[in-house]
Amino acid sequence: MATARSPHTNSSREKLQQAYNLAGEAATDAAESLKQRAKSSVETQRQRAADVMERAESSVRERPILAVGCAFVVGWAIAKLFK
Repeated sequence: MATARSPHTNSSREKLQQAYNLAGEAATDAAESLKQRAKSSVETQRQRAADVMERAESSVRERPILAVGCAFVVGWAIAKLFK
């Protein structure tokens, strides 16, 4: 015996399928947006690190004796802290 389906049942299933598809698209869009934001943030931080490194290298080139002296003092202080 075949069961007759009401038009309401098909409409509900179609709406559920549409909602499922829209949720999937929204999740994909959100994931892509997060991926782009993370990539942008990583690139910004990478550039900042490169700038800091460049300034440090420049400072060491300009004042090598001061740089060695600072390194010595920092090493001495760390050795005293963990002695």
